Amino acid sequence: MMPRIRLLILDFDGVIVESNDVKTEAFRRVFSRFPEHADAMMQYHHAHVSESRFTKFAHLVTHRMGRSEADPLMAELADAFSKETVDLVSECEPVAGARELLEVAAAAVPVYLASVTPKADLDAILHRRRLTRFFTRAYGCPPWTKPDAIRDIVGASGTDGVLLIGDSAGDQRAARATGVEFLARDSGLPFDDPQPAMGRDLHELLAQLHGRFPSTGSTQ
Repeated sequence: MMPRIRLLILDFDGVIVESNDVKTEAFRRVFSRFPEHADAMMQYHHAHVSESRFTKFAHLVTHRMGRSEADPLMAELADAFSKETVDLVSECEPVAGARELLEVAAAAVPVYLASVTPKADLDAILHRRRLTRFFTRAYGCPPWTKPDAIRDIVGASGTDGVLLIGDSAGDQRAARATGVEFLARDSGLPFDDPQPAMGRDLHELLAQLHGRFPSTGSTQ
């Protein structure tokens, strides 16, 4: 019998909203300003899809362009990317079943958000989508890495009954590094072997979590 969930942590892009393609297109537009690096940077993006935008911009600025990470270009790239994405992510389609899972989970246990989206952008998007009320706290990057966010959420209470739902190998690795249970939403991104338990959308994941939320005893 699977243990009851006492605390739920969710990724955002690809778990709550169908925003992965939106962000890929935003990276394409930003990197197109540097045609000699654009193809290589898109390959880097796809190989490190769950890393923060700042890691990708740092790779462009320091590794490919030979500049300092303190170069003003870093801030320019971050600002351009935010302008490309905040409005689009605020309006893109939700993952099927996301609202239902949030309603069920938030009525039963503390629900946290751990995203590689910067905190200011994440807060703006949550506000526009009217999702803020579901989350005990939302963690963005910066200032948090996903493993550090999970450690802060769990604190001294231990990892028993803590579940992370994510849609990438990066989320899977964060769960492994912190010792929490992992459940995958299949958004099309690859996972490490052994493959995790997963569902095509949050309707399927909610069905898999049937009976595991303590205050309701049910996911229906």
